Amino acid sequence: MKKILIFLFLAALLVACSGNAEGISATLTAISAAQTQIAEAFQSLTPNPTIPPPPQPATILPPATAPVSVAPAVTGAYLMAFHACNAFTTDCNDPRNHQVYLAQSDDGQNWSLVPGWQPVPGSVPDVIRRGDTIYIYASGNLIRYHVSTNIADPPLRYEAPAMITDPSLFVDEQGRLVIFFMHGIMGGDPAQCPPGEMTCTKNFGSATEVEGSDGTRFTVDDGARVAITLGTVYRSASDPDIFSDGRDYFLYISHGSSVTVWTSPELRGTYKQLNVPPMGFFILNSGGVPSAYYNAGNGEFWSYTHVHQQVGMVIRRAVHKDFTMQLQENAWQTVISGEGIGLGQGVNVESPGFAVNAP
Repeated sequence: MKKILIFLFLAALLVACSGNAEGISATLTAISAAQTQIAEAFQSLTPNPTIPPPPQPATILPPATAPVSVAPAVTGAYLMAFHACNAFTTDCNDPRNHQVYLAQSDDGQNWSLVPGWQPVPGSVPDVIRRGDTIYIYASGNLIRYHVSTNIADPPLRYEAPAMITDPSLFVDEQGRLVIFFMHGIMGGDPAQCPPGEMTCTKNFGSATEVEGSDGTRFTVDDGARVAITLGTVYRSASDPDIFSDGRDYFLYISHGSSVTVWTSPELRGTYKQLNVPPMGFFILNSGGVPSAYYNAGNGEFWSYTHVHQQVGMVIRRAVHKDFTMQLQENAWQTVISGEGIGLGQGVNVESPGFAVNAP
C-alpha cells in the first residue's frame, strides 16, 4: 500500500512538470490503475483482523440417539418402586403407558430418584432386597439389581401357574421369596366383578419361589389368603400389600381410594379383617394402592398410598402406632410428586412399593 501511494505522488509531480500530452496521458492511465488497486485493497481490509487458530483434530460426536449408560447408585436405607405417567401427553389409564422408577431415602420421608436408574415399561411394581440382590416385579417382568457391582440385569419374564396381578413381595423364614397377589381376569378389570354381575368373590393368594430359580419361578400356595365378596360394601378389591411387625402378618387390600387391613399369625394362613371403627376401613378416601413398613426401632408403622390432588397423582405417607382408629386426612404428607422428584409437571406418580435396603 505504501509503495502505491509513493507512486501516485511521483506520477502527479511528473504530470505537473511535463508539457508533453502523450506523457501526461500515460501517466494519468497509470494513476487510474493505482487508484483501482487502492480501492480494492481498502475493501479487503477488516478492523482487528483475527489470525486463524491452527487446525485442531476433529471431535467425533456420538449419534443423537445413543443411550447414556450410567451405573445405578443405590445407597439409601429405604427403597420405593413406583410407576409414573405424563398425564399431559398420554392416557395414564392405560397401563401400557406406565414407566417403573426406583427411588431411595434415608428417612422414609425425603425421596430422590436413584441416579443412573433407567425406567422400564411396567405398572404397579413392588421391590424387595434379599442378600446382595434387589428384585423389582412389575407387569409379569423381573429386574434384578446386584448391589455389590451396581449392575442391573435386563428385564425378564418370571413364571407362575396363575395370572398374578398386583404382586407384593416378602422373604419367608427359609429365605424364599413369596408373592402375594390378586388373581387376574383375562380381558377384564381384575378389581371388579365381570360385566353384568352384581356380586362376586375376589380371591387373593400367595406363591412361593422355586428353589434355585433366583426369583424367576413360583408355585402357587394352597388356599386363599383373603376372600372378599364384592357387592354393597365393597365395589372393588385389589393391590394387596404384605408386611409384618415381627409378630403378626398384615395385608393391606385396596378398595379404590380406601384400604382395609387383614391379619394372620402365619404368613400363608387365612387372613381376618381388622374391624377398624367406624366403618371397617383403616383408610377412607385418603388414598389407595398401599404399601407399609413397621419400624421396630420406634414401634411406628409407615403407610404409603397414592391419591389424586391438584398437581396430579402423588404418593403420601402417614405414620401411626397401630390400626385401632381410622387414619384422618391430616395424618398424611406428600413425599413424592412428579415435579418434586424431578420428572416434571403433569407427571403422575402412583403405586408405591416399599422395601428396606438391607441384606
